[in-house]
Amino acid sequence: MPRPAPVDLWAELNARQQIYLTAIYNADQNAEAWNKGGAFDWGQGPPASEWRWQTFCLKASKDLVGRTDIQHALDAKGEHDQGAGSSLAALRRRGLIETMEDDVLTVLGWIPRVRVKLTTLGRATARAGLGHTAPKSPPRGLLSEWLWSNLVRLYKAGPGGMPTESPRGTPYEERAPSHKALLFLENDQRQGKQPLAKSKPVNVGEPYESPLSPGHLCYRTEYRVYLTDAGREHYLRHVRCYAELWPDVEAPVPEELPEGAHAGLDDHKVRKPRGLLARAPYLLLVAIVRNDLDGRLWIRKEWSPYRGELSAELKALPSGITHPNQITRSATAPAKLLQFQGGPLATETTVDRWLCPYPQSYPEALKILHVTDAGRAHYAAHLKTYRSLYEDVAAPDAPEEWAALSTAP
Repeated sequence: MPRPAPVDLWAELNARQQIYLTAIYNADQNAEAWNKGGAFDWGQGPPASEWRWQTFCLKASKDLVGRTDIQHALDAKGEHDQGAGSSLAALRRRGLIETMEDDVLTVLGWIPRVRVKLTTLGRATARAGLGHTAPKSPPRGLLSEWLWSNLVRLYKAGPGGMPTESPRGTPYEERAPSHKALLFLENDQRQGKQPLAKSKPVNVGEPYESPLSPGHLCYRTEYRVYLTDAGREHYLRHVRCYAELWPDVEAPVPEELPEGAHAGLDDHKVRKPRGLLARAPYLLLVAIVRNDLDGRLWIRKEWSPYRGELSAELKALPSGITHPNQITRSATAPAKLLQFQGGPLATETTVDRWLCPYPQSYPEALKILHVTDAGRAHYAAHLKTYRSLYEDVAAPDAPEEWAALSTAP
């Protein structure tokens, strides 16, 4: 029997259940805004499977522990705690929420609490009932509407760029990108990617003689921001994609676009051929290959000079990755490389922890994940396809000799 549509599920709920679902939905959306865009995230925050869980109530006197955000929202609608269990049970039976009970440590000691999490169906039902639409998520590698509008202004400014400071009253379309926008455009955190914009000081006006050093000419300097070659390439390649994604941003489309420019968002819908890696293990393979090409290994790089010369054993270690979780949070990505169907694309080498620069930090031996010849051959043979699949991932070119490995017996 097909499941009812979200709008029909909303209509099946009574007024009290709708209020409960709305309060949980609002808490869910606030948590999403905080974790995804409410603040700068300099590291990897908790996964959605953790922050989606919201505290519904603490099983203790409200005079001592207060009320949660959801309880405050229910109070504002005239709903109190009586019958909360039956309302949550009704939502849970319909697959709109999940619930769990555990204990949390407070100043009063361990206190039982009830937590709730909105399901995908529950989120769709709440949106259908409240008339909300799901926010657009650009495909991987594309910018948000806010960053795209900043990039468009830089493109319109041309080779001369724009001053980083705009006088008060400057129209928005002529205003320089904000410091926050430049932070993201100049420091693209995707591994290996070039910045899309760059600011630098330039000399402006006529030179003048320094009053402190006669004969020495000085210039007045001004900081300006420019679109980099990578930024211009990104613009021209995806301008028609952005026209579909963010039509309210007026971005000029040149009459002639470079070869390989996308015709629209459909070009981002590329199906992964059988036998190729998913995104997470591919990210890991790229990181291993990059270190292999550069001869990098964290243990050698962090070896303190006061500990003396690198030992022959340390020099002989293969280049690779010691902390795969810093590349991708996927716990299964290393296993996908180690157990690849056509032959291991990577292998592990165990290193005694006393060879590490901080041995006391490792209770057990450290493992290096490094590429195999089969991995090099796979990388070289399928790099072009991988780049079309995951074009936001900057993958280094494969050496010519790696191509011969694919035909080796």
